[in-house]
Amino acid sequence: MKTSTIILGVIFFAIATILIYSWGLVKQRNQTKDLMNLLFSKGNARVKKHLKKNAYVTVEEVAKMAEGLEAKQPFSPNKAVVKDKKDFAVKLLEYMVKTGQLEKEGNRFCKSNIK
Repeated sequence: MKTSTIILGVIFFAIATILIYSWGLVKQRNQTKDLMNLLFSKGNARVKKHLKKNAYVTVEEVAKMAEGLEAKQPFSPNKAVVKDKKDFAVKLLEYMVKTGQLEKEGNRFCKSNIK
């Protein structure tokens, strides 16, 4: 084999290694944010499912729905679990009101009529 072929092979291998390592570092750095987004997404889906059957939802009901809620990414041992259900419920409902999915009526929340 030519020396130039070996050198090019080593260089391409080094570049591939750098790219894969960098991608892993970026994924690890963003993992907490991604897990929280996944947790909010699952909570959001549960609230929407509840609102299909009921007209209103309260903070206490959302706190009950958040029980046992966890988020985990594939091929990762880390997971996010809801520890403080009441705090999670308040933050989730605030997020849903802010994004226009829910409207607040006193201490209850209902589907937003804004499309």
